[in-house]
Amino acid sequence: MQAQKKTHKKNNSSFSLLGLCRRSWWVVLFCCGCFTVYAQAVQKKSKDCLDLRDRIGKLRVEKEGITRLHEDLLLQIGSQSDPQWIELTLKKQLGVVPEGQKKVYFKKDE
Repeated sequence: MQAQKKTHKKNNSSFSLLGLCRRSWWVVLFCCGCFTVYAQAVQKKSKDCLDLRDRIGKLRVEKEGITRLHEDLLLQIGSQSDPQWIELTLKKQLGVVPEGQKKVYFKKDE
């Protein structure tokens, strides 16, 4: 007799759980909606993290190039009083040729 009561209680508890879900369908629906919003937010956050990591890599490369240019400019500023540097700059940028030397031009065939 007691075994029948225990079985009957299990059926009632499962029935009441099913009844609870039926009565609270809006809670289940709300939980599903919250999970959907959460999943989309996690996906967007992951995409944003990847984009930012890519941007950090590009900025590091750009920083290295700017640092090299900065060091080169500092060297140029530091050697402005050197006569050999002045002569090299005149040759490079203005195309000036020292006395006794000839300037040679090469024409490109078009």
